[in-house]
This record gives sequence, structure tokens and C-alpha cells, in this order.
Amino acid sequence: MLLATISFRAQPYKRDEALSAADALVQRMRTKADCSRCRVLTDSEDVNAFVVVSEWNDPSAAESFFNSREFQIFKGVRILMRDEPFIVLDDVRTRVTRLMRAS
Repeated sequence: MLLATISFRAQPYKRDEALSAADALVQRMRTKADCSRCRVLTDSEDVNAFVVVSEWNDPSAAESFFNSREFQIFKGVRILMRDEPFIVLDDVRTRVTRLMRAS
């Protein structure tokens, strides 16, 4: 599995537009067969900082998406952002899921 995180900070006066662009990106990712999960997260300390997190079953499908025109559209909204967005790709070999129960 490949875990992809895209981090960016919006210009304060362009926050709504940047969030809309991120939401559109997430909607496009969710239509891809090999994208098993995708979310937009907001930083609790900086309301203009966002992370798009996606999980891909096939790393080559993720690479293909991030090189596609669909992703280039998102990169085109750079004018809405305070800093250059960046992407981190993590190759996850093992995952352990546990329920958190009250003691």
C-alpha cells in the first residue's frame, strides 16, 4: 500500500477557494479504483494549513494519478497557496489496526 500526503497552506483570504480545490481533488481520487481511502484534514492550530491523505492499493496507480492531468489541475491552484505544496509518499508494508477501548 502507498500512503500519499499532500501538505499545503492557503493564503488566508483564499482559504475557501483552496479548500474547494482540495475537495475537488479528493473527489477525483475517490473515483480511482486503486485509491482505497482519501481525506482532507485541517490543522487545529493553523486553519489555513491542510493535508490531503490518500491510501493506494497499487503504488503504480498512485504514481500514474500524480502524473495525470487531473492532478496537474490541482497543482495549477498554486496562486491560492502561501507556500509551495509538497507530497510525501510512504510505502507501507504492514498495517495493524486496533480498537481503542476505555480502561
